[in-house]
Amino acid sequence: MVEKNGYYEVEFTDLTHDAMGVCKVDNYPIFVKDALKGEKALIKVVRMNKNFGFGRLIEILSESPFRKIPICEHYHTCGGCNTMHMNYQTQLDFKRHRTTETLRRLGKIETDVKATIGMNNPYYYRNKAIIPFARRNGKVIGGLYKARSHDIVNIKRCHVFPKMYSEMIRFFRSIFQELDVSIYDESTHQGLVRGVMFRSNAKQDAYLVTIVTTHPKFPERDDIVQRLVERYPHVLSVVQNVNAEKTNVFLGSKHKVLYGKDMLEDQLLGMDYEISHRAFYQVNPAQTVALYKKALEYAKLTGEETVIDAFSGIGTIAMSAAMQAREVIGIESVKDSVKNATQNAKKNQLKNIRFIHGTVEEVLPGLEVNPDVVFMDPPRKGVVKAVLESLVKSHVARIVYVSCNVSTLARDLNFLQANGYNVLEVTPVDMFPQTAHIETVTLLEKR
Repeated sequence: MVEKNGYYEVEFTDLTHDAMGVCKVDNYPIFVKDALKGEKALIKVVRMNKNFGFGRLIEILSESPFRKIPICEHYHTCGGCNTMHMNYQTQLDFKRHRTTETLRRLGKIETDVKATIGMNNPYYYRNKAIIPFARRNGKVIGGLYKARSHDIVNIKRCHVFPKMYSEMIRFFRSIFQELDVSIYDESTHQGLVRGVMFRSNAKQDAYLVTIVTTHPKFPERDDIVQRLVERYPHVLSVVQNVNAEKTNVFLGSKHKVLYGKDMLEDQLLGMDYEISHRAFYQVNPAQTVALYKKALEYAKLTGEETVIDAFSGIGTIAMSAAMQAREVIGIESVKDSVKNATQNAKKNQLKNIRFIHGTVEEVLPGLEVNPDVVFMDPPRKGVVKAVLESLVKSHVARIVYVSCNVSTLARDLNFLQANGYNVLEVTPVDMFPQTAHIETVTLLEKR
């Protein structure tokens, strides 16, 4: 019989969707962080539910040949990464396996899942970071949250952010402390500065910094901005975003430009983009190129097609497709993103593309077009049933579905498969190395 706080020698036989090792004691499943399949270890059971429990790794008795020492000193406390203890090829294999198993188990999808497309250098890749700040014993701290908590790890350096981000995090900690800036306390809903968001272009030589406060009045603002841009000349834009709500959502609805303008310029697949502080943009530039190339390969565009890009964001997929299609229509619910997308299309002199503001479920049924190809890149919650039903009614020949959540992907593919579509192929793309997150691109064709 398994007991809480008991110690057990176990062998790990599988990994969960979030890369925890799976073992059993008396047929009772126990999940353990940082364990690898095939390893034998001594664990301590720390939490028990009716059907499964959680354990802590005490000692590895037989180590996997696929284990590596994490390069980050914060790895075992920070919740930002959770697969850095695997060598990189094992991470890629894990993501392909989890994609295959999740599609089969949740969606009843049997299809060809290709090898995961990986990176040459799976570090320092993110072009966006959200950093919360707090006070601990009177001292300003800032970093990332521990796993499954809102306890901040006061990081010295992050190995998935550009190195400049780590420097600027240290700068903000120091200047907030020096100027005695009021820092937001989540538990009391008191204080001014909630955190800072960094964005950068693919070359990592231009930065947009957003300081999020609970109130428009920010007494130390001018001093902070002046010292920031003097110290970091590649910071081309500084924005104050105001979020007074009692919420986990980081950005509020109001903002003020403090330096430069609310825009970052970047290039992707030969086109120029302007990105505001609020706009959605894929966080891994190198892998975004790989992802979109695969999506366009699946679309098989010849120049004669009418294409719809649902959830079009600032127009990255739509504009890439416009170079190879007759007409492209983007649908996006975030007004700022539609504005960015329209400006980006004009900037790149694309005349066969237009963007519509609204939710896909509202706009798609009313479009008086018969699309040949539909791209979908929805948020983690996937696609609502009304959109899937509209796709089925439109008899679109080809659907290219980009997903950041394989569980909701499995659900949506199950519906489409049951309503006349074949799931021909799925390719995982490693957009988030050192984490268990999986991005996929799927090709469906009308039967």
